Amino acid sequence: MHSALFCGRNLWIGRNSGHRHEFLLRVPRVAYIQPMPRETATQTAGRVRNILSTRGLTLYQVSQRSAEIFGRSSLYFIPQRLYHELEIGAFKPNIHQLAALSRISNYCLSDWLSVFGFRLDDIPRLQLLIPWRRTVLLDSSIYDREQWVPWFADRLSAFVGPPIGPLGQFLRRGSARRARELLDVRKKRFLYVKVGQDDVFAFPTLSAGSIARIAAMPVPDLLATLGPGTSKNLFLVENGFSLNCGHLRRTNKNRVALCSTHFPFTQVELAPGDSARILGLVDAEIRPFEAQRGSTNAQASSDVPKAIAAATVDPRAGLRQFVRMSRMRVGISFREASALSRWIARLLGDKMYFAASGTLSDYENVTSPLRHIQKIISMCVLYCMDFWSFLRAAGISVDFLGGNPVPDELLQRIRPYPMQPSEDESRLRHFSEHSVGFLSSLMEKWEELPLFLRTALPEIVGLKSLSLSDIFWIGGNQNPLHPSLVGGALLSVNRRVKAPARSMAPTVWDQPLYILLLRGGDYLCGPCELRRGVLIVHPHSEAPHNSIQLRNGIDAEIIGRVTAVLRRLP
Repeated sequence: MHSALFCGRNLWIGRNSGHRHEFLLRVPRVAYIQPMPRETATQTAGRVRNILSTRGLTLYQVSQRSAEIFGRSSLYFIPQRLYHELEIGAFKPNIHQLAALSRISNYCLSDWLSVFGFRLDDIPRLQLLIPWRRTVLLDSSIYDREQWVPWFADRLSAFVGPPIGPLGQFLRRGSARRARELLDVRKKRFLYVKVGQDDVFAFPTLSAGSIARIAAMPVPDLLATLGPGTSKNLFLVENGFSLNCGHLRRTNKNRVALCSTHFPFTQVELAPGDSARILGLVDAEIRPFEAQRGSTNAQASSDVPKAIAAATVDPRAGLRQFVRMSRMRVGISFREASALSRWIARLLGDKMYFAASGTLSDYENVTSPLRHIQKIISMCVLYCMDFWSFLRAAGISVDFLGGNPVPDELLQRIRPYPMQPSEDESRLRHFSEHSVGFLSSLMEKWEELPLFLRTALPEIVGLKSLSLSDIFWIGGNQNPLHPSLVGGALLSVNRRVKAPARSMAPTVWDQPLYILLLRGGDYLCGPCELRRGVLIVHPHSEAPHNSIQLRNGIDAEIIGRVTAVLRRLP
């Protein structure tokens, strides 16, 4: 028996277990990104008319063209009374009609969806906010590649600076860039997963709620690195309907064991290519600290998934099977999915995003295609599907859709301040072509910019508004004082927390971390406590360290508490 309860700012989803009510998920009720502003039906009709006029099309021509291509009785048909029906609120376009508009006008489907108030980039953002019980594969798509992204410029023409310092010392606010410009610089394609609360194999290298980056590699190359001992590297493994991040060791020529370094009796034997697949190597993570639940995974160590036939979600299998397998892979029931859809509906301000549990069950059993765009977006969020794969499974040919962006002025795509690069920025950009600055060096090292994280970043790091003063560079720190900082590049800091709280963390990995400013102007990061006016820093690493004692307010002061860290795995 499942239930959902809104309490304050949170949605709690739970189940009754005997005489005990166990809460399974806590989802934030309010996100920091405001929904797209609504416009009147008359304004929407005028916008559609203006967009079509840029192609020299009238509504009569569009209607006739849709009838010629798809048939007058098909779901793709555009009625000639479209403008009138829009103005009186009698017309709600389905996904097929918007696909027809995209093909006829040669404008992107994502832009046509935005015209009617549907923002596809909400799909990855909302997937990131849900604290999944299982490890899930995230949708890392950037649907609006023409959107303006606030960007930065180097303060210095060369990569110099302290080993630890606020990002504002290295960067400043620059002119905005198109998303496609930032995506074009990537050299490698990565997968991204959110580590589930029940993934016992990932702890302590990854924390529950961490966002892990996966470098896809050929399976023979991965298997060649394995021996009888537990691997130092962490792998993403698909075992039936489950995804797990864990260590591997070879048991015989054709079999490997997925195992944990923290729980010695937690392991499962796999046959790659038969009952399991190795999807890649975990090479980086964003590790949150505010909602960390590290050692609680020990309670789930008895629920190790058995090796069954590998269940790869294939969009070509048909919509019903695609949706069913996606839900089973995420591991939520219809009632839990329905409760989460209510949270989505409240967040986006439209009750049509809500789907009852019976409706979700019907979607996996009926053959009629889905028409309501809100329901499609909700299902993509709930089952961790990307929108284009859903369309392919639904039989909508994505390859024949339009590819040109709607002009900014017709889509209200606003470029953020500053509108033009300053004279200093132009000089530094010209200089950066002949030298390596901090920003270019950082992007070269990380190879891919995960832009899909951008709008959800305040919720991920637990800070309502982010500035360059809230982000610290720690990439020059050669002697980290905590295992979570090994390989660290950036971390976020809550500067409102000026006093260390008494730590009740069950393990070293769960200890809160703080940024300290020393009297000489250098920064220090690590776990600390305050005793009688003395800050005591407790280093935890493979090399032995003695505690560091500093007089609070004289030798050092606390800048804030670390809320998340971005690091490369060794």
